[in-house]
Amino acid sequence: MGCHDTERTSAKVRSMIAIALSAVATFVIGVNHASRAVASEPSDTLPTNQILVVLGASGEVDYGDQFRLWGKRWQQAFKDHSLLLIDGTVDEGIAESKPDKDQILDWISKVNAIESKGLRSTHWLVLVGHGTSDRTGAKFNLRGPDISDTEIATAISGSLHRWVIVNCSSSSAPFLSALSGTNRVVISATKSGAEQNFSRFGDYFSQAILDPTSDLDHDSSISVLEAFLAASNRVARFYADEKRLASEQSLLDDNGDRRGTPAAFFRGLRPVKAPADGLKLDGSLASRIIIRSVGDGQVWNQDKQEKSEQLQLEIEKLRSRKSEMGIDEYYEELERICLQLAEQLTDR
Repeated sequence: MGCHDTERTSAKVRSMIAIALSAVATFVIGVNHASRAVASEPSDTLPTNQILVVLGASGEVDYGDQFRLWGKRWQQAFKDHSLLLIDGTVDEGIAESKPDKDQILDWISKVNAIESKGLRSTHWLVLVGHGTSDRTGAKFNLRGPDISDTEIATAISGSLHRWVIVNCSSSSAPFLSALSGTNRVVISATKSGAEQNFSRFGDYFSQAILDPTSDLDHDSSISVLEAFLAASNRVARFYADEKRLASEQSLLDDNGDRRGTPAAFFRGLRPVKAPADGLKLDGSLASRIIIRSVGDGQVWNQDKQEKSEQLQLEIEKLRSRKSEMGIDEYYEELERICLQLAEQLTDR
């Protein structure tokens, strides 16, 4: 293939990518369910995708008001999905129901039981509140007994589901280390358990999942990575504007190395810094999990979602091998994958 042929191939590939990206803009992960909020035990019957938002013990009235506001934003963002809410900011009714910790662990158990039916999907656990960490371990504060990082890790151990776990509390970094694993995205509001001051990350993250400006690549959808970057940057801006030393620095882990990557490693969605010790940068999986569309997006069925995501992953892997391939070979392979992706995503 000569130079002109290569240029034509390259132009064709760019055309296919444009078609694919246009379709990806309407690609929203999940199954279309009506949202519902519960303050008691989760239902025995669960659909294939679940989001559990837990509002922890507030400690003070003002914190409770903030946590409930953040929880409402999650409900709004996932209004077309099945969202469960445990509101631990009030004491009413706690004596008549199971402790919040037991409700969380029961919910995880029921989600894991879905695997026995051959259904493997993406499930969310969002913790909004206060946290603690000391030599005995890290915990998220609840009404009644608190829940630890190791208890959640044990509960999801061996699960074949994809998990997105967002801990918006202070001292949450140990949760990232404990919960990191294959096919998981784990986000912590802090980079260490020693960051014990009140965390604002939950506020900014709940804003980011609703704010169209979080769509950093302008594809009319907000991914987990985009929401993380938007929220982290807003937290940093808050401390800079207030001329205060930042007491929280969030991390995202999605490659299972238990280390996490801060938002400072990115400019927009473009990595500008590599981890030390030759470790892999986080963000690949998080960039492919879409929280919501900010346009007139269409909800795709599970098979189409999985196939389309696999093709996007193939493109990512191919790009990482570009320097090892001949230019003709690279563009031919990229064209092949992009043609499949365009066909998959534009096939209504």
